[in-house]
Amino acid sequence: MASEMRFSEVKKMLEAKGYRLDRIRGSHHVFVKPGCQNEIVPVHNGKVKPHYVRQIEKI
Repeated sequence: MASEMRFSEVKKMLEAKGYRLDRIRGSHHVFVKPGCQNEIVPVHNGKVKPHYVRQIEKI
């Protein structure tokens, strides 16, 4: 079961899957990968909620 994670760990997970941080708008960090859907990760107080961690793990 996924739990709340630090953003730095989530960023490393996405970069390992070929995504790169494209832009930040408020608390939303947008990761892109050519040929794939953008992944939007809301970050609050340096943490990412479990729902988004599970989504990233499924990629």
